[in-house]
Amino acid sequence: MTLAPAWPELFARRTLGIRLELQTVLAAYDALGRPAAGTKAIHIVGTNGKGSTAAMCDHALRRAGRRVGLFTSPHLHRVGERVRLDGAADDDDVLGAAVARVLALEQRLTLPRPLSFFELLTLAAWLRFADAGVDVIVAEAGMGGRLDATRLCDAAVVAVASIDLDHRQFLGDTVAAIAAEKIAVARAGVPVVSVAQAPQAAAVIAAHCRELGAPLRWVEPLPHSPQGLAGAHQRHNAALALAAVRVLQPACDADALDGVQWPGRLERLPWHGGTLLLDVGHNPAGIASLLASLRDDPALPRTRVFVGTMADKDHVAIAAAVAALGRPWTWVDLTALGSAGVAAPGGVAGVADRDVLLQAVIEALQRGEQVCVCGSHVLVAAVRAAALGLPRAQPGER
Repeated sequence: MTLAPAWPELFARRTLGIRLELQTVLAAYDALGRPAAGTKAIHIVGTNGKGSTAAMCDHALRRAGRRVGLFTSPHLHRVGERVRLDGAADDDDVLGAAVARVLALEQRLTLPRPLSFFELLTLAAWLRFADAGVDVIVAEAGMGGRLDATRLCDAAVVAVASIDLDHRQFLGDTVAAIAAEKIAVARAGVPVVSVAQAPQAAAVIAAHCRELGAPLRWVEPLPHSPQGLAGAHQRHNAALALAAVRVLQPACDADALDGVQWPGRLERLPWHGGTLLLDVGHNPAGIASLLASLRDDPALPRTRVFVGTMADKDHVAIAAAVAALGRPWTWVDLTALGSAGVAAPGGVAGVADRDVLLQAVIEALQRGEQVCVCGSHVLVAAVRAAALGLPRAQPGER
């Protein structure tokens, strides 16, 4: 696999880190001619469940005959997965050409600072949506909401997935503070739908919507998860997606969610005679949802877990939760996969080499164990690519 010409410059922007202000990206958006402006959007914020909710919104809208542009993050295997047009991940070269258009424009502008990695991709995505003539955009916020680049969308409804502690160095140390950052995307008069939240988050959401004049509706979980996404937690995400879609398609029903596919969410793959279970839950709340599903799984007595997270996650709490499952488990240091990982907690078996990791997974599967690989997208992507025979990600593709 070769890199699109714009990728080296795009991924070089990773070193700029996260930039939480909107002036720069909005100035660039205006200079681009505001592509896809006026296209109705479902804007999804939250801590866990955003991607699944976005996938279900996209799926249901397309079944209703709408032309949908879907923007999510991060990707698993290639950058084009972040931008989907009518259900298909964008071609890397075509998306790369859109990124190049933004980079060329940036050189002609006097901006307060260079555009970040996420801002470049957001602007490129909106160029692709305009090129494709989509009539609905489903936009998953990257982090937070108040100062997230996806605020350039014209939201017809704001959907709030489950809010918990994550990205605390940027969003705040309490659930209430994080909820305030998330719900700040609400617009006056634009409906807001939310899953049930912790009391601190619910109070912040309700107060903000009331002050702003944004109609707020709390949704109850559906009786069952849609076909295609396993786990009881998906009942909440499905209810959220359905409520959001109904703002644009009032006649939509829960059956429209069936058949949705979203890789890395309790995804089961046959490999080496066993079952590989993949899940990208990468914070304590996400891991808790995964572990709840594993406890209900008849295969629990023969399950082995491999888990690893980025260094900025609460790896101590995650390790403790996985240990409490009572099954054999191994910590994976993501440094071996080219990311900012963290070494295994004291006294815990650890892996710090990609080939050793894959061999350990394969040997467990051949012994008849169910292997659960969870945590960071980087870890899940590496094992999933091996299982499906996909090209190994090159430096600069993550």
